[in-house]
Amino acid sequence: MPRLSLLQAFAALAIALTALPTGAAEPTPTLRDSGDAAHLFGYRPKDGMESQFDAGYKRHLEWHRTHNDPLVWYGWYVTHGPRMGMFMDGSFGAPFAAFDNRVAIADDGKDAERSFLPYGEANYRAVFRVRRDLSNGTPLEQWQPTRMVQVYTYKVRLGRSERFEKIVKRMRATLDATEPKSSYTWYEGISGTSSPGYMLMVSRDGWATFDEANGGLEGVLASVEDATVRQQLLEGYAATVDEVQSEIWSYRADLSLIPAL
Repeated sequence: MPRLSLLQAFAALAIALTALPTGAAEPTPTLRDSGDAAHLFGYRPKDGMESQFDAGYKRHLEWHRTHNDPLVWYGWYVTHGPRMGMFMDGSFGAPFAAFDNRVAIADDGKDAERSFLPYGEANYRAVFRVRRDLSNGTPLEQWQPTRMVQVYTYKVRLGRSERFEKIVKRMRATLDATEPKSSYTWYEGISGTSSPGYMLMVSRDGWATFDEANGGLEGVLASVEDATVRQQLLEGYAATVDEVQSEIWSYRADLSLIPAL
């Protein structure tokens, strides 16, 4: 009996060991918040073909999904501002090198040509670098989009970018002190933008967030309590910026692809 019990124990141990993984599985690599690149593409659906454009773009996203594309792809429609009606898609938070290794690049383009481009025209492409040192949050890099995003583009005067960034850092200090619910994420233009040019994306979970947040750079600077400091900041802002444009983009989850973690 003792011998039988020992054999039974060894058998039970063997069964238990075979039930365990043969080795520690390597975690699936993710590009979430792994780099600072931000690529934006804009399309204008042809008149009367908005539904066909959306349906075609959904088919194109399915192509990306079946090819296990590790990049995130967000989709927005511009609802307010100069580019109202445009569809914007973008990939955020990956290294720039990730675009050197995109899945089946040639086939990607061919699928776009047959799926959604017959119903729209490509008319915008730009590359940015997220400036974490200027931002109080980076939700798009973390794959956490909000219902809307308020987008400001700043055309900075030549030779004034250093001074502009100092003013933006003062903005961040103000935000860090007040802790608004919205995230203010700054991007520096790399190509396809004003040079020097910057983009500010303010996360918005709904219209109620406009009640508690001051919006763009000028609005936040105007909230500085010290009157002397406030005046100096606003004068510096006016001396560094040539032009500002503001838009609201509405997030379309059905026209977006966030890879599984």
